[in-house]
Amino acid sequence: MSNYQSLYRTWRPRRFSDMVGQEATRRMLRNQAKTGHVAHAYLFCGSHGTGKTSAARIMALAINCENPQEGDPCLECGSCKNLSHETSLDLLEMDAASNSSVDNVRVMLSKTDYPPQFVKYKVYIIDEVHMLSGAAFNALLKTLEEPPEYMVFILATTEPQKLPATILSRCQRFDFGRIADAQIVERLKQAIPEGTKTDEEALQLIASAAEGSMRDAWSLMDMVLASGLALSQENVREALGSVSREMLFSFLDALAHCDSADALSQINILMRQGRDVQVFLRDFSAHLRQVLGVKLTGQPIHPVGDAVSEQLRQQASGVSELNLLRMLEKCMQAENDARWAAAPRAVLDVFALRVCQVDQEQDLSGILARLSQLETAMAGLDTMPAKAPVQETEPETEPAAVPEPAAQPEASLPLIQSPRPAAPGVQPKAAWNRMLERLGRENPGLFSLMHRGRYGGFQEDLFSLILPPEEDILTNMLNEDSRAQVISQLLSEEMGIPVSFRAARQANTQDLDQEALARENLKLLSKVFGRDKIIVKSDPK
Repeated sequence: MSNYQSLYRTWRPRRFSDMVGQEATRRMLRNQAKTGHVAHAYLFCGSHGTGKTSAARIMALAINCENPQEGDPCLECGSCKNLSHETSLDLLEMDAASNSSVDNVRVMLSKTDYPPQFVKYKVYIIDEVHMLSGAAFNALLKTLEEPPEYMVFILATTEPQKLPATILSRCQRFDFGRIADAQIVERLKQAIPEGTKTDEEALQLIASAAEGSMRDAWSLMDMVLASGLALSQENVREALGSVSREMLFSFLDALAHCDSADALSQINILMRQGRDVQVFLRDFSAHLRQVLGVKLTGQPIHPVGDAVSEQLRQQASGVSELNLLRMLEKCMQAENDARWAAAPRAVLDVFALRVCQVDQEQDLSGILARLSQLETAMAGLDTMPAKAPVQETEPETEPAAVPEPAAQPEASLPLIQSPRPAAPGVQPKAAWNRMLERLGRENPGLFSLMHRGRYGGFQEDLFSLILPPEEDILTNMLNEDSRAQVISQLLSEEMGIPVSFRAARQANTQDLDQEALARENLKLLSKVFGRDKIIVKSDPK
């Protein structure tokens, strides 16, 4: 009975045309083999599992093939068969990670004095060449400067920055990029045994977990198939140590509703199942990106089934864009911290609590998240009493607040300062305030962006919002067609005539009464939270 051979060895490419990805590199290497313009030294750089060593072996066959096929080796001639044998003296592979000393390199180079026995070129492949010692590099450099005409060196490394400049300058360099998920999936499909039940999402999950490495993808699929299981999403997640998709949805729901008890309870379940914290954070980060993709573009980043796509859309509709970005940022930080933490479980607990206890966050992202959550929670309350419109005839009178759920302490509400009628019986001020009321109910996320600025006037059928100079990114976001059209439509409906909207950058002048602004913000927060729950701190200056 023959021994089992792993998938990555069985399906290792033997021609350039069999390689996955690396189109530009494949094309140039094939052309060199086809035309005979062979360099004496090559350097293949790239992350693990992207095909560097495979390309080196194919190149050794191609430049020696007796019957090349458009640059590809025929695999049938005497030269191809000779070099395919592991005992061939004309093709030498050395792992520099375990043979890094100068003595190892000298023994290898001593064999270069002998010409090839059965082929045209003698090929030496040095893998992980960056592991060589300084003295070993010096010994190699002498041969690379003036090699015999029959010698070809192919150096492979994942860290080219560690190679001396003298070595780099003597090699033709080819960079191998990470392989796209779609290309990995198509390659995996070719190796699925006939009759094996396969789930498309399972293959996509394998490709995502491989992170651009074809060898890692083969190993993951080999693990599932060797256990006699179907290539289903559940079996792949079990092999990866990942949690179910349902738990990812449930955990995001708990964070979005700031339910720290539910989030910690799910973490307990995660730990009892023996899941790895870092793997979970990586999967949750990918899930957040999927939800964000649906939120921003209407489609998931990675293809999924119709049922899952609809589930992503439902979850995206209940969480603001700003809150998702905030969670993703903290998740990525937690994933990095868990890599070095003595107690990764504590990192996950802290991540969940920080996201849930958004009321304790003092940075801009936390303030915007609190505002978005409050607006979402209060948008459906129809019993809120209407407030008096802003009075503009008495400058010394404190303006009334726009009837919205909440405002940030450091930002002013975009209320009208000096309106002029645009249509009979309609004041721009009233139209602006009614637009804000509707925006707060219908689009809390966009409403929260509006709160970062102040009203800039109404001239020639154009409403403007002025934002501080440090808020350039919000200015650009509000001026995007998808957002500006929403605001313009609401303003046009309230004015009774077609109008437009534009966000503009404020000049570097202090034209706001900061004391009055602070009183206005305090008044707004007091009406939402209660004055007894607000602590006012004086400026340390």
